[in-house]
Amino acid sequence: MKTPACIGPDGRTVIIAIDHSLYSWPCRGLEDRAAIISAADAAGVDAMIASYGTIRDFRKLFGQVKPILKLDITSLSLGGHYPLTEYVMTYTLDDAERLGVSTVLNYIQLGAPFELEALRQSGKLAAECDRRGFTYLCEIMPIESTMFPDPEAPEAMVAACRTGQELGAHVIKTTMPVPSSAIAEAVSACDIPVVLAGGAPAKDPKAYDTAIAAALAGGVAGVAIGRNAWGASDPARAMKRFCRLVHEAPQEALTA
Repeated sequence: MKTPACIGPDGRTVIIAIDHSLYSWPCRGLEDRAAIISAADAAGVDAMIASYGTIRDFRKLFGQVKPILKLDITSLSLGGHYPLTEYVMTYTLDDAERLGVSTVLNYIQLGAPFELEALRQSGKLAAECDRRGFTYLCEIMPIESTMFPDPEAPEAMVAACRTGQELGAHVIKTTMPVPSSAIAEAVSACDIPVVLAGGAPAKDPKAYDTAIAAALAGGVAGVAIGRNAWGASDPARAMKRFCRLVHEAPQEALTA
């Protein structure tokens, strides 16, 4: 299989996610999308997950950053939290094509009461992406439930990654397991690039970088970071740090 469009030539990727304000507000740091997009381009970010409206209105600012269109939506929540809600497909590959986007994304919550419908929609999307030459980035994460009492457990990550690959995804985005090095089993179980979500704002940036480096050593292709990038005190500096960590010097974070 050819290298997916959102993966860098070295087989790794730094993806910045700025789709949060589509479903949650406030998003401190995302008030000025133009500034964040321009900073990502200057930092050498590979790709960016964004809403239809953001890509449409700021498309020229992406520069070398490959836009990834989020195809599904959910109910808006206030207060910066992410309650369990159903995501429904809203945009299409025709919309992506019109925007000049070659990678699309949707979200599956394993263990949710509406999991089966999300899996069905995702399978149809994967087949359509193959027919039309798009890269399908499947964001698939276990949620705390009867099936997954510990959604960050390594076996939960293996299940998520393998399920996404079986559906037909070209790239997986999933939760960082605890410990992060445990992702190696999930990577080997699906044989397509795995990207780890950045998660909640890190209290200890050094420990956060060390966890990313351990995951990279375990075989992940990179990270998809939101709040720890645009929510940082200096977003431009944070994005440059992640690019260096993923593409240049992951081992330094393990030995520092």
